[in-house]
Parts: sequence; C-alpha cells; structure tokens
Amino acid sequence: MRGICFILVYLCCCFGHTHLFAQEAFIESKTDFHERMQWWADARFGMFLHWGVYSSYGGEWNGTDYGKETGGPSAEWIYLKADIPKVEYENTAWHFNPIKYDATAWVKRAKQAGVKYMILTAKHHDGFALFNTQASEWNIMDASKHKKDLIRSYVDACHHQGMHVGLYYSHEKDWYHRCKIHRDTSSVSEAYKALVRTHLKELLTNYGTIDVLWFDMGMNRHRDLNLMCQQLVREYQPQCIISSRIGNHLGDYKNLGDRELAMPGCKGYIESIMTMHLNWGFDKNDSEWKTANEVISMLSRCATRNSNFVLNLGPQPDGRFAPEENVRLQAIGEWLEKNGEAIYSTKGSPFQGEYHWGSLTHKKHRVYLHLFGSYGDEIKVNGIVSRVKKAWCLHNHEKVDFQQNPEEASFNLKVPLKASALPCPIIVLELAETLQVNKEKGPIDLPPVLKHLHRKSITGRITATEALGFTIENDNEKIKFKLNDKLKYRINDKGTIRQVSGFHLQEESEYKVVYTDVEEPKVNFITKIIDRK
Repeated sequence: MRGICFILVYLCCCFGHTHLFAQEAFIESKTDFHERMQWWADARFGMFLHWGVYSSYGGEWNGTDYGKETGGPSAEWIYLKADIPKVEYENTAWHFNPIKYDATAWVKRAKQAGVKYMILTAKHHDGFALFNTQASEWNIMDASKHKKDLIRSYVDACHHQGMHVGLYYSHEKDWYHRCKIHRDTSSVSEAYKALVRTHLKELLTNYGTIDVLWFDMGMNRHRDLNLMCQQLVREYQPQCIISSRIGNHLGDYKNLGDRELAMPGCKGYIESIMTMHLNWGFDKNDSEWKTANEVISMLSRCATRNSNFVLNLGPQPDGRFAPEENVRLQAIGEWLEKNGEAIYSTKGSPFQGEYHWGSLTHKKHRVYLHLFGSYGDEIKVNGIVSRVKKAWCLHNHEKVDFQQNPEEASFNLKVPLKASALPCPIIVLELAETLQVNKEKGPIDLPPVLKHLHRKSITGRITATEALGFTIENDNEKIKFKLNDKLKYRINDKGTIRQVSGFHLQEESEYKVVYTDVEEPKVNFITKIIDRK
C-alpha cells in the first residue's frame, strides 16, 4: 500500500535499543538492526567537521569575540549571538570562497589519523547549504562566489577512498529560513517542512550512499518534523544510520552531550563528540588546544566504556585544516597504527567501574589493558577469571611478566619502563578462552564526570589589591581575581584583537577579564581595550 507510515517500536535499555519498523515492503528485525549498526560499532573513531559561512568570522565580529573561550556559545553561532544583520551575513556568504579546499586531501588526512567515518555540516543553524539545492537560493552555488558543490566533492572523496560518509543537517534550527532566535517552540510551518523535505531528498538521492545522517537539536514537541526526517531517510536510504539528536527517540544510537565522555558500564550504541580546543567552528582566537596525548586518552577511555569517539575539526575559511589540527591528527594516527587493534572492533569493559590505572577492551581471545590512569612499575588486575597464556606490549610486542591467582581472579603485571613513557600504553593478554569475568571482584572505582566549566566575562577598570591580586568592576558587578601561570593576554586595539606575551595592568585603562566561575574565579585571559569603538 502506497503512503503507508512507518511503524516504529523502541525497546530502550541503558542507551541501547532494538526496533522493528515497516515501510511498504521494508521490514527491519532486531537482527537486521544490529547488522546495520555493526560497521559503526566496529569503527570506534570518527571525525566531525564544522565548516560554513560562519568560519569566515573566526569567532569575531565588529571588535567583539563571540567564541566559547570568552564564554560565548561557540564560533559557529556568531550569526545569532552577534545579531549580524542579514544583509551583512549574505555579503559574507558571497565572499566565502574556499579556494584551498581539497576534499581528497581531507579524507586522506583523516584516514592517516585512523578515522573510520566523517561527518561534515551540510547545513548548520545559519541555514546555508554547502550543496546544490533547489529548495532556496541560500546555498554555495547561488549565494557565494565559489559556485562549487562542496558536499559533492566531499562525498565523492569519501567513496573513492573507502571512508564511511556522514552528513550533519540542522533540521530544527534554521536562523535564515525559520526563526532567528535561540529556541523556537512555535509550530513548524509547512513552508519550512517543504524546504527540509527537499534538502533531505537531494542529499539522499543525488550523492550515492550516505552512511550517517547527523541531525541536531530536535525538539520532542516538534515530533511531526522529526518523524518526517526519519521517514525520508528510511524511504531513500534504509541502511543509513540516524543520530539520536533527531528527537523523540527516533535515532539509531545515543548521542551524549557536547564534549561529554561516556561513563563506565554503558551498553548499547553510544557516541561521544569532542572538540580539539573549545569551539566547534573555526575560531582564530581560541588557543585552548588539547594535547595529542589528552585526545588519545579520551579515545582510549571511550573504547573501554563501549562508546564511539568523534573528534571535531573547524577548517579554516579557505578550506585548510589548521596546523594545530594537523599536528594532533598526525600523533593520533601514529598511536593508532601501533595500538588500533585495542580500539577497532572491540567491546568495552564488562565491569561497572575502572581500575586506578585504567580499563580494558576485548575481542575473541584477547583482552587489551588501557593504561590511561596512574600506575607505577606494576599493575593489579581483578575480576578476570579466564586463564592468561601470555602478555605483551601492543606497540612493540615486548613480553610482559605476570603472576596469576586463579582463586582470587586476579593477577599482577610488570609494566616495562619503555611502555610507561608512552601515551596510554596497551598491554595485550592472550586468553585460553573467551573472556570470563567475576564482576563482584572487578573494579568499582568510578571516574569523575568530565565537566567543561562555563566561562564568564566582565569589562571594567582594574584595581590592584596585593602583589598578584586585583579587582575589576563596572557599574553592575565586581570580581576579585589573582594572576596565574595559565593566564593569556590580549589587546583589542580599535576592534583588532591579538594575543601578546603580557603587559602591565594599569588602573586607568579598561580591560575585559574572562574567567571560569568556580569557588574562586580562575582567570583565563585579560584583554586590554584601546580606544573602544
């Protein structure tokens, strides 16, 4: 029967779900669902790419920095948060001309880093389509000088190099076509639904296989819009995987919050998304880069917690990756080249807690001990019942000595000195059978929840109170703070913001202080304002 609706039933358990739905002759069973998700579960490591008109601003407009490092939402929200006039934003779009964009190089770089799937923003909240569309003229072909379909070259490059293709599509927020506010709870117009319908049909029928559609910020009260998007994916590409941010539990897996890592003991299909610094889109003033070792540790932790890890890049407006991004991708790729066996196609730890030294992944007859925690020259492993035949370091196959106590379901291992100098070393255990555990004797420690503290700012005049202590105040508020060794200094000279090595704080001058609001404000950077516009 034509026009039949989808029947969708979800059985949820700790982020996991199975479902059975039908659309005409298409029926997916629980078994088929898990088979469809298998490549995604095996992949473990993905790449996010936030790129569009907003990249041209680098987080800054009219002498003000709207990036997350200043307490703003993120650089890609600048059209809304700076309230840039529509005609100004359209002018920026016209000059958006990424002449250095090389999709083939992008995918090659991602593969070298060990990435298994990529997700590019086909349309973000500003409504600008990076693809050729008949839905409106607000797209790369009609509203910019570039006149080239950026999604076409990206998808083709992924297909050619065997990379799984993901597209981000902001179906709920659209500040150009729908409403330019942070949260629009009003009913969704039929005109906007028609635009979304056209966009999705084009993306799903004009570019070949799309493996992931990453919807964002779907509101449950707009179930009709969310369900329409889900049905279009099922109609045109039934095998495509849908993110949970579509809303109304219509996705295939659980997206965690922005920059949130999974906790131990999770089950089902889960995805953590993380930025390399603070912003998602390109931000020229954001120098809060995570080290390569920090990112590797996050990837390792996610695998042990049964979660995929997706690392975000914010390409520059000309289409190139930033040098800082390339350096980190290089280091991650080198680590995965030696240790990827402990990440790809593995299952997370069967325990609800973690060891002080780290945790584990496993597959077939092997267990991989991930040493991302604190340890000395010996570690103790509790809860594994299976007999260990041998152990070695994964990166160089150096033998590891151990003593096993079967009665206590525990054993001790010596950590080679060379391994302890590496980021997140991996020790492999070869078992006599598939992994058998005693959960009661396993680790129970829970790590602290990863929190990204919000930043705030205050602009005013500074008064010295002691050697390293100061007060900044204006007509509305007053903050006391101290200098610290992580503090960065900037100068805003007539709207031009630049970072400097430091300066003397002068009581007669005006400053902007950005700080993390904890028990005692921790200052992140101070900007001296010269001749404010």
